[in-house]
Order: sequence, then structure tokens, then C-alpha cells
Amino acid sequence: MKKLATLVFIISVTAVAATAQGRFGIKGGLNFNSLKDVSQSVDDTWSKQTGHHIGLTYQAKIPFIGLGIQPELLFERRRSENSMGNTVNMDYLTLPINVQIGLDLLLFRPFIMAGPYLSYAIGKGDMLANVPWDDINRLDYGYMLGAGVDIWRLQVSGKYMWGQGKLQDAGSQPLLDGNSFDKAKMEGFHLSVAWMF
Repeated sequence: MKKLATLVFIISVTAVAATAQGRFGIKGGLNFNSLKDVSQSVDDTWSKQTGHHIGLTYQAKIPFIGLGIQPELLFERRRSENSMGNTVNMDYLTLPINVQIGLDLLLFRPFIMAGPYLSYAIGKGDMLANVPWDDINRLDYGYMLGAGVDIWRLQVSGKYMWGQGKLQDAGSQPLLDGNSFDKAKMEGFHLSVAWMF
């Protein structure tokens, strides 16, 4: 069923892109991520920390009906800190595919968006700096929901991303200080600005 849904989504994206008017852009902004579902030996919580993202985007819109597809390729730094002062820092290449529904008004276009994303870890730091890559699940995926507005060439948007990929494979040994990440997922809010060409 998941394969069929993925195939239908890819065909829909291709159909929209084939009939749409498109433009490229440069995108950047801040993200506020935290870890969820960390199994740990002490009773502490993981809080949101500020990271950043920057990359390229392409927006394809079908005129007059408000539908658009906006895939992106972003470098993204995600951070989270627990109450004991331990910080997780991960760098990802992220490919989100935003499906937008908006209103084409005279000078601006407000829209809502939703879609999946896929990320691959390319860097790590802080408490994971000395942990071998073999002990970390580098692939992350999930879905997002947000809203934004196009004003001429400027796009401002915000979205919440729910990660579904675990930082460790199930049954892995705790990485550091009794913290086990075999159920841990990274999620958070992204605030972005893009300049479209």
C-alpha cells in the first residue's frame, strides 16, 4: 500500500510539474528542533535548540487554480539539549516536497502546504561527535504541515516537521550516559525566507 501511495504521489508531482509555470529560488532560515521518545537512565527532558537551513528550491504552480509543488534541497543543522546539559547536533541533506494550495491574489499569494521529506545525515557533533556512524541511523523521513505567502519574488513560510526515522536501530546499545535513541525522533518548527528568480 505504501509503494502504491508513493507511486501515485510521484505521478501527481510529475503531472503538475509538466503543466505548471516554474521558478527557482534560494532559501534559508531557522529551525527549532527537539528529540522525542528518548529512552534514558535519568528523568530528564529534551528541549528545542536553534539550528539553521539553507539551500535551493523550485516552485511549480498551475495558474488560476492555486495548486503548486515546491521541492527543495537543503543543508540543515538540527540541535536539541536535555536538562543535564547534553546536546545532540546533527547535519542533514534534506529533500522536502511541499504540496501547496493557495489563492492567486493581485500582489501576493497566501498558501497552506503539506508533504513528505527525506533526510540523510552528513555530520554530527556534541555528544555524538565520537560515536561511530555504524551506531547511528543516518536516514530520516517524515511529514510536514505549514503555511506561507508569496509576495512578488519573496516567499516567507513556516512549517512543522514530524520526524518518523529513529536515530538508532531497534535494540541498539545506549550511545552515551545511558541515553538510548532507538525510539528517538527529531521534530520541530522551521521558519524560512526564499528569494525566487
